[in-house]
Amino acid sequence: MNLAPDLSQVKRITLTNAQLKVTILTLGASIQSVYLNGYEHSLVLGSSKLADYLGSAKYFGAVVGRVANRIDKGNAVIDGKIYQLPPTLPEAHHLHGGPAGTGSKNWSIIEQADDMVQLQTKLADGEMGYPGNMVVDVFYRLLDSTLEMEIKATTDKLTICNFAGHSYLNLDGTGSILDHQLCIKADHYLPVDAGLIPTGEVTPTAGSAFDFNQLRTIGRDDYPALDTNFCLALGHRTVQTVATLKAPITGLTLNYQTTEP
Repeated sequence: MNLAPDLSQVKRITLTNAQLKVTILTLGASIQSVYLNGYEHSLVLGSSKLADYLGSAKYFGAVVGRVANRIDKGNAVIDGKIYQLPPTLPEAHHLHGGPAGTGSKNWSIIEQADDMVQLQTKLADGEMGYPGNMVVDVFYRLLDSTLEMEIKATTDKLTICNFAGHSYLNLDGTGSILDHQLCIKADHYLPVDAGLIPTGEVTPTAGSAFDFNQLRTIGRDDYPALDTNFCLALGHRTVQTVATLKAPITGLTLNYQTTEP
């Protein structure tokens, strides 16, 4: 069974306003590039070659799910029943919704304008082992110098659902991001084992290597240990700035805002 999408059917969408030019691929509903007016480099990593998105650039900018990150050996318990989800080889674990998760699908364009696009994909009951037919919509909108992503999903059965955007950032467009400064408003994080599976502990960030409550240089010692979940200190489920990334060369600052914890 061939799980690879037909690259000849992939469409490239360009969104523009006075401040931003963003390209979106229907493959994985992926953010391919983000250009800010006055700067010649994309602020996110991507490739001009679609084939790269099946290999070295897999997940770059994609909307990944049904569940982002890893499920230990693919064992999911839903309403007391164990569902066996396929591993995302070469890992032993189920990663980003499995080998044919949403990041590997060619999404449909539902609505499009100069500064917005709505993409949709439909997931069948039992697909990648999950219960429930699911319809997933992703909206990308440009609002001045802000790129907004909204993800909606509906299903007809009790299931699990945890989508995420998967962009890699470099605000300088060159070199390493380890000299970028990072702030994350998180009081706790989830320690992981050698397989990057959460241990079940919820640990305070204060005084640890995961304390980014004040802007500080990422630094080589923090990587790849930052591949873990930060529990954001949100008050109410309104849009709030939860993370800030600042680049040393360009001086560009990116603020991440979300409603989710």
